[in-house]
Amino acid sequence: MNFIRRVLMVLGIAGAAGAILRLKGRSESSTTRGGWRPMTPSESDSANSLSTKK
Repeated sequence: MNFIRRVLMVLGIAGAAGAILRLKGRSESSTTRGGWRPMTPSESDSANSLSTKK
């Protein structure tokens, strides 16, 4: 029983530390990171010409 309490305590501390680090590490909103960047028509034309060449 003492072992189970010790394991639960360690998991709780690790979870709290992870939550603190995750919240503390947020410097920008998640919607501004990643995703697709808009392409200009010249980029899409060059991409199409490269993919059709054999």
